[in-house]
Amino acid sequence: MKQYKKISMIIAAATSLVMGSCQKNILEETQRTAITQQSFSSAVGVVGGITGVYGTMRSLWGTEGFTNEVNGGVDETLLGGSGSGTPVFTYQNIGLDEFLPTFQISYQDINTLNGVLQFGTAITDPTQRTQYLAQAKFLRAFLYYHLVITFGKVPLHTTFVTEPTTADSRAPIADIYAQIIKDLTEASTELQATPASPFGGKAATQATALYYLGKAYLCRGWALNQAADFTTAAATFNKLITNKAAYGVDLWQDFGDAFKPANDYGKETLFVIDESSDPKYGNYVAAGAGGNYNLLTVFFRPNYPTLNSAYPSSTGTSMMTRDVANGRPFIRIRPNTDYMLRVFADRTNDSRFDKSFQTTWIANTAGVSTPRGALTVGVDTAIWMPPYDPGAAKRASFKGVILIPPSLVTAGSTANAYTPIYYPSMKKFDDPNRTGVNDPSTRPVVVARFADVYLLAAEAYFKAGDLANAANMLNVIRTRAAYKSTNTSAQNTAAVAAMQVNTGQINLDFILDERSRETYEESTRWWDLVRTQSLGRRLQMYNATEGYTGYAKSTPADAYSLRPIPNTEISLVTSGPKMEQNPGY
Repeated sequence: MKQYKKISMIIAAATSLVMGSCQKNILEETQRTAITQQSFSSAVGVVGGITGVYGTMRSLWGTEGFTNEVNGGVDETLLGGSGSGTPVFTYQNIGLDEFLPTFQISYQDINTLNGVLQFGTAITDPTQRTQYLAQAKFLRAFLYYHLVITFGKVPLHTTFVTEPTTADSRAPIADIYAQIIKDLTEASTELQATPASPFGGKAATQATALYYLGKAYLCRGWALNQAADFTTAAATFNKLITNKAAYGVDLWQDFGDAFKPANDYGKETLFVIDESSDPKYGNYVAAGAGGNYNLLTVFFRPNYPTLNSAYPSSTGTSMMTRDVANGRPFIRIRPNTDYMLRVFADRTNDSRFDKSFQTTWIANTAGVSTPRGALTVGVDTAIWMPPYDPGAAKRASFKGVILIPPSLVTAGSTANAYTPIYYPSMKKFDDPNRTGVNDPSTRPVVVARFADVYLLAAEAYFKAGDLANAANMLNVIRTRAAYKSTNTSAQNTAAVAAMQVNTGQINLDFILDERSRETYEESTRWWDLVRTQSLGRRLQMYNATEGYTGYAKSTPADAYSLRPIPNTEISLVTSGPKMEQNPGY
């Protein structure tokens, strides 16, 4: 997609806001390529523009800054010992250009899509024309959805910008959602039912559009207090569930299978941002860090190679060597372990903790001994971080090093606690196929899974007052969570029975807890809490020290549940009314 990305950027240039910042020499640039906006009138040009948009999304999903923004400052996570992006975790000293890349990249792509929609009507093949333009409608709605839930009111551009301007304004939220819903409604019938040429892999399909259409209704219902939207959202999600076979989507039997690299393009995946090691289509660089790489495999990983054999003493030798299997430790984001223990309290019947987190590191370095014995490579566990205290006897006999949650370390205990650099590692994004230990991942970033349809449907039914169907939706997810391939049939049956919930248990906090159990650290949590108007409340409940202390200082209250409009963009509006900033910034 690299070449298509160039095509997209040459044609689209930028939005009116970005164009307004151009230097004189840029504005007077002479076109030195045969590619112009009229290229969008051909099928090849349209495919190039759409593929270019897919390519530029790599500049957001999977990158360090963006990952911090959607995982930081929530109930699930805390800043890692080598964390970056501290302001988004602490809500202190948030820069007014903190979210500039999200804003600029989104509007660059929206302008490309507007060009596709304006000129692509000239495509002569009616099937191609419908399906290709539906891709553009979906992507425009996808981008506006994330803009409105992140920033609130934003400029609404639906025509192709060819001339720079110094005037712009933020549209009402109702108008933005109306455009999103219009685009997605049309895309949900005009897109291909299943992935097919020329948009293979997991580009948008009718199922993807229905997923985001239901999500748009749900978000609008919350944002504008429109009760009817919750009923419509539930019906939209139910349509997708009822027709899942026609769309080729479903749940895997085993929760863990959803995160196997071989299943990245499988039936549970609704939408991805592709990566590739092919130099023609990707931006992969061996040992690449920063930039537009998929680095999800490194952000959530503890610094396991520095844990020494005499821990907690500073003497001793490192027990582990950094390798591909255990990954490159960036130590950026760690689980909020007290919260993690609470939501994963049932680890007997619910398999999702063990299938989400790595808690053991098998010895991979020869000649290492601890005070409790020599470690055998490939056999002994060098590091164990259980979510419970195995007891003094086990700690005394275990040859490796054990660390446990800090809240379980009692006064006078010899137990070692998790730290900001040593903690259970998220393993959903592991990429065992990387060539070198420091290489970025070429797995696609999975943006949406079919499991989320049930979770969102439960939320919609709950808001519509239908607790029975809300429980039914959650029980589908919880039934799958109970499955363990190592269980007997009788054991799985018993676990499923134990996992079922009834209407009396359904409330918003239960739904949000269930979202954590299913989607922990999958880069949706900040948006989930913002959508449900729960961010400040959940921070106060579960992240009072790191997150809530800064969040509580927002004026007016809860102002930090919107991100600041980038100051760089505001300063470009020099004609007409000044573009206003969000409250509290």
